[in-house]
Amino acid sequence: MTDQSLVDLVAGCRRKQQSAMKAFYERFYGYALSVCLAYADNPDDARELVNDGFLKVFSRLDELRSLDGLTPWLRRIMVNTAIDHYRKQLKRPTAVSAEAVSHRLEEPYLNDEAIFAQLSAEHILAVLHQLAVPYRLVFSLYVLEGYSHREIGERLTITESTSRSHLTEANRLLRKLLATQVNQSHERAKR
Repeated sequence: MTDQSLVDLVAGCRRKQQSAMKAFYERFYGYALSVCLAYADNPDDARELVNDGFLKVFSRLDELRSLDGLTPWLRRIMVNTAIDHYRKQLKRPTAVSAEAVSHRLEEPYLNDEAIFAQLSAEHILAVLHQLAVPYRLVFSLYVLEGYSHREIGERLTITESTSRSHLTEANRLLRKLLATQVNQSHERAKR
């Protein structure tokens, strides 16, 4: 069920009322930023994606059929804005070789559940940003958005096998990075 204030807010945005657009932006800014942070290289880039995304939102509000679907619709626009940004940055995305990524980390001794239980979402997101952009994009699209490898390949103009390979490497690197950070935390706590 949608509350009346949201109905009025969207109606005002559709009429291009500046006060309604400002209120809508403020109401959904945090949510949009949380989506964009998974795709941007840094918080400044994420804020830029949010602003670009809201420009699309305001120009496409007439496409929104039901306010009950507003948040998934908004999320999809923010993700597509991030993908568009990625495409603009690289004329043609290239595969990142495994050798291009630093492998100086030790094998983790903790299982994945133990690692994730000790970390905040912000910490995991910070570690995610240490991945090369193609790995991070594939990981985010697959894990956070639920896209298939075929869909990711189409959106990023890469093959399905490249998408699978990027996801595998992203998972491996994330586990190592997170385990290393947890182990370092334990070492600091012992001192």
